[in-house]
Amino acid sequence: MVKAKLTVLCLLAAVSCSQGPRVEWKRVPMDGSRTGVVPVTAENVDTALGTFEDDYIAPNGRHFTEGATPEVAALLMDVQPKMAHLKEVVAHSARLLENIRTECDLPLGNIVADALLDKASSYFNVPMDFSISNYGGIRNPLPEGAILMDDVEAMFPFKNYMCYAKVRGNNLQRLLEQLAKTQAFQAVGGCRVKVKAHELVEAEVGGEPIDPKRLYNVATIDFLLSGGDGIAIGALAEDVVLTNVLVKDVMLEYFQKMEAEGKIVDGQKDGRVIMED
Repeated sequence: MVKAKLTVLCLLAAVSCSQGPRVEWKRVPMDGSRTGVVPVTAENVDTALGTFEDDYIAPNGRHFTEGATPEVAALLMDVQPKMAHLKEVVAHSARLLENIRTECDLPLGNIVADALLDKASSYFNVPMDFSISNYGGIRNPLPEGAILMDDVEAMFPFKNYMCYAKVRGNNLQRLLEQLAKTQAFQAVGGCRVKVKAHELVEAEVGGEPIDPKRLYNVATIDFLLSGGDGIAIGALAEDVVLTNVLVKDVMLEYFQKMEAEGKIVDGQKDGRVIMED
């Protein structure tokens, strides 16, 4: 069983305003040492949070009579059973990985691109040469410690679907040249590129220079087919195959596989994209 420090989203403050309570959240370690409250899972929803009547009574019996916000607390506690499936721990991560869109070779983006490459290869039963997703589709960081179903939903909230494009080498080169002119490339897999002063100076796919005449198998998402984030892979492709597989489900499968194998999720900068001034 993988063990890691567990952090959860906890209520930080509830402030009254003209539109009702404004709730602020932050992720903090939670081990039940002060109140007996422990992280909520699908199995302990009824007991993990305690009860709230006139006062809040924590699971360890401690009463809290001041500073509580009954309306907000009651709302949050009432909704927990309906959200139980979102509290399922699907994997564990070694550290916080943020989506810093101004950086290239981003560890979190590398995880997503590689998972997309692997899933598309198995789904289509064709080895994928290259993968590309967009940083903008990753809306939340990967938390340190337990990764909940809720985290996966929050990281990938959009209905972006996996797809397969067949792209000739000369057009794949054009795509990489376009990415080189951006601030921080995008999340890519199966390649190594070097950019200097926003010009592509080196590019390899599968460890080899790009063959202009070769047809490459590209795993991507439908958002990038027709202009999403300024990328139109569909216009460069000779064939495109769509699926109903969400990127969220690709990543959920990846996380669950890592957990089943007893592995900690982590990502690294590995030199796949080097951008120099």
